[in-house]
Amino acid sequence: MKETEVQWRELVTKKEEFLHILRILNHYYEMRGETKSKQFAFRRTLADSPTDGVQIFFSQIGPFEYQVACRILPEEHLETWIHIDGIAEERERLKQIGNTEHPVFSLVCLGDLYALTLPSQLSI
Repeated sequence: MKETEVQWRELVTKKEEFLHILRILNHYYEMRGETKSKQFAFRRTLADSPTDGVQIFFSQIGPFEYQVACRILPEEHLETWIHIDGIAEERERLKQIGNTEHPVFSLVCLGDLYALTLPSQLSI
């Protein structure tokens, strides 16, 4: 593999959990008034799509950073973005100080979903 090639993995199960994360993030961006971009419109449509009508791919690019690529079917429209997994980052910080009882440990995060992904031949 070339150094510039990205290794993608597809989320096949637990898509609803990813869409839930996306809906929470979309709500946050709406509260901040950051809704004018083409990508936000895509992400809103994606969050409201049925799980069997979407494909979700991740590539881990750092300890808590992921490149996300999603496709809405049947149009095959694909968008990508970077996701910083603040939940996993906070879990790590809390573990370091010995606090493993915090509610953040009960939330599903992108890192949890990435652990369930399967290798994919996605090429962008």
